[in-house]
Amino acid sequence: MEFKEINEIDSNEFAEAMEIYLEAFPANERQSVPTISERVTQGLSKLSVVSLNNEITFLALLWPLKNTDFILLDYMATKSTHRDKGIASTFLMKVRSKLMTIEKHLILEVENPTFGDRTEEKERRVRFYKRHGARELEGVRYLLPPLDGKTPTEMILMVFPEYKDEKISGPTIKNVIIQIYRELYNRQEDDALLGTFVHEIGDTINLV
Repeated sequence: MEFKEINEIDSNEFAEAMEIYLEAFPANERQSVPTISERVTQGLSKLSVVSLNNEITFLALLWPLKNTDFILLDYMATKSTHRDKGIASTFLMKVRSKLMTIEKHLILEVENPTFGDRTEEKERRVRFYKRHGARELEGVRYLLPPLDGKTPTEMILMVFPEYKDEKISGPTIKNVIIQIYRELYNRQEDDALLGTFVHEIGDTINLV
C-alpha cells in the first residue's frame, strides 16, 4: 500500500483517481473534474492517493483554509472493489500524525443522516469518523451548496483529530464556514443560502 500526492493532472494516476471520484459522489455534491484539475494545478487542493499493486484504490482531496488552523477534507473515497480493507482508516491515521505535529485539524462535511434517504449508509459514515477520533459540532446546521441542480444537502460538520477541549469557539467555526463558502463555492458572506444558517451559530459549540 503506497501513499502519494498527485500533482500531474495529465497522469494515468490522476485519471484513475477521478474515476473513483465520479463513481463515489452524486452530481449535486461534486465539483467538475476540470475544476478539480485547476485547483490541483494551482496548488489550492492537495490530491492524495493510495496505490495498491499499481492500481489507484483511494483518493482524498484536502483544501488548506487560508490563515486558519483548519484543512477541509473536501472529498475522500475508496474504489468500490477495495472497500472494507482498512485503506481509509490507514490514511486517516497517517494524516492524524501529521496534523498533530503541525497543530492543524481537518474539518469534515458529512451528510446528515436525519435528512433524505440512505440513512444507514450516512450513519455508518458518521460512526466511521467518530471511531477514528472525529468529533461532531453539536447543533451546528450546515448546508452544502448545490453543485448540480438547485437543492442543497443537509450536512453535519466534524473536527479531526480530537480537539484540545470539549468545546470550540462559535465565532471560529462561523468564520471557517464563511471561508469554505468563499474559497470553494465562490459564495460571499452575504450569500442567501449561507445566511439561512450561519447566523444561528452560538458563542460556544460542544464537541460530541
